[in-house]
Amino acid sequence: MNSKTTWSYVAIAAVLFAFIVWVEKPFRGKLNQARSTKVFPAFDAARADQIEVRRPASTIRADRTNSVWALSKPFPYAAAETPIRNLLLAIADLNWQVHISAGELRNRPKAQEEFGFTAPLASISVLLNGATLNLQVGTNTPVGEQVFVQLLGDSDVYVVDSAFLKFLPRSANDWRDRTLLPRPGAIDLIKARSGNIGFTLQNTNDSWRMTTPHQARADNAKVQELLNQTLSLQVAAFETDDSAADLDAFGLHTPEMEIQLSAGTSPPTVLQVGQSPTNDPTVAFARVQNQTHIFRIAKEPLSGWRGSYTNLVDHHLANFTPAAVTQIDVRASEPFTLQRDGASWTIPTKPGLPVDSELASDVLTLLSRAEVEIEKEVVTDFAAYGLVTPSLEYGLKTNGASSGSFIAQLAFGTNQAHKIFVRRLDEYADRVNTLPLEQFRRLPQTWWQFRERRILNFSTNEVVSMSIHQKGKDRKFIRNRSGDWTFAPGSQGIMNPFSFEEALIRLGMLKAAFWVSPDEKKPERFGIKGADHRITIELKRGGETLNYTIELGEFTPFQTRYAAFQLNGARTIFEFPWPLFFEVQDSLTIPQK
Repeated sequence: MNSKTTWSYVAIAAVLFAFIVWVEKPFRGKLNQARSTKVFPAFDAARADQIEVRRPASTIRADRTNSVWALSKPFPYAAAETPIRNLLLAIADLNWQVHISAGELRNRPKAQEEFGFTAPLASISVLLNGATLNLQVGTNTPVGEQVFVQLLGDSDVYVVDSAFLKFLPRSANDWRDRTLLPRPGAIDLIKARSGNIGFTLQNTNDSWRMTTPHQARADNAKVQELLNQTLSLQVAAFETDDSAADLDAFGLHTPEMEIQLSAGTSPPTVLQVGQSPTNDPTVAFARVQNQTHIFRIAKEPLSGWRGSYTNLVDHHLANFTPAAVTQIDVRASEPFTLQRDGASWTIPTKPGLPVDSELASDVLTLLSRAEVEIEKEVVTDFAAYGLVTPSLEYGLKTNGASSGSFIAQLAFGTNQAHKIFVRRLDEYADRVNTLPLEQFRRLPQTWWQFRERRILNFSTNEVVSMSIHQKGKDRKFIRNRSGDWTFAPGSQGIMNPFSFEEALIRLGMLKAAFWVSPDEKKPERFGIKGADHRITIELKRGGETLNYTIELGEFTPFQTRYAAFQLNGARTIFEFPWPLFFEVQDSLTIPQK
């Protein structure tokens, strides 16, 4: 190919490119525009700053400022963005199906009346990019779901799908924001009154406290949940906006309930709740103080503000993190102190005593989770509650030094049928609470009860025999020469070697659920003799024969079994762990016929 031919092709390409850019493309754009059936071809819903809908009996207008819509007619009010946006999008998507030109209308002198424009169904005005677009909605067509529309200042008439009419507001209520209360910021003060009962809650460092009628820790989770429910309340129905409305008719002249929410220095928001309409007890009339609008709202989300203030009080006996406690002072018949040393606990006055660190941690967990009921808010004489000289005191400190700061000081008095009186000496010292008795009974009252709870420690290959005596009957299991378990001569029954081996494994790790008595002289108090149930394990260890005997008694209030074991030469009473007994009881009992 020579250079002359090449330059010829280049010239032709340049001409074609210029034609496409300067002729064909603009022509195609005009052609497409001519074929468009949009009523408002350049309408951009996102740029609308005002929309007004006029009907024969009402005018509704909303204005957008800083991207937020608000009603301006028939009265100022926060607007719901969604229904306004839906109408604007419907207008933007409005397509005509029939176009009646001005020339065609000249032969129809009564066209304005015929198409309903002399008394339009609605007139819509939209302020868009500084210009106002006006659309008149006339009557429906005789056939089909269509309606006549006309642009103000344009003689042409269009027939469009009437589906967009469903987006027209019937009243201002259709465009009102149904959020009941504004969110002024982080709420830090709540005043609530229901009838003659009232209380105040103060938030400091994300922690709620009751300040009136009494000082108390508040239940953060309950308060926050109730506050969120209140702030999320929606208007069920708009009742009236008449500034001269009779408040007595709605129970709002003297409201049945008032909830004041404050955030910093901003003016507080006060919700007033009145009576229920006669035909619907699930809702109540309400208004925001100093506003004329009256609504209907659901009653249930506000139920937590009714009743006693104690419903929102933190009922935990003490509020602390167990890991933060490094010293436990116990005052009972013989005072003693536990101190944390890393992950272990010791009793300084009992050197060499193996302390059950797991139990110490369990006690702290119990105290941090225990919930009380308020017996009496203000007490001047604690004698009636056994709290002048408490039966037990627990002091929890943040460090091991004697000068350590108390996290909590707890005093326990006399007990009733199912509860015991308890008092916080470091917090609300004039109040008496009650704690379930079963929780109190899990608190060690002597240093001895904190000792290591492991009772037996052996492996099954050390066991040569196990004997059971129960209600005058005896059964003995022995290991034969091949290492298998069988009944000893004179014993009989049904034996499952697998469950028996499992029972021995569990017994080899036996740990008391709770120490009851270190040197019991009257074991019958715990049904030890009456139950007549003993388990004896014979071991061979290092050429020495060892025999361990466990005596089982009655059931405890915690559905464990009392048991006795010779520990340091004394008959020690403890609670036999129920899960262990339940899982291996077939191997530890003799069927009674």
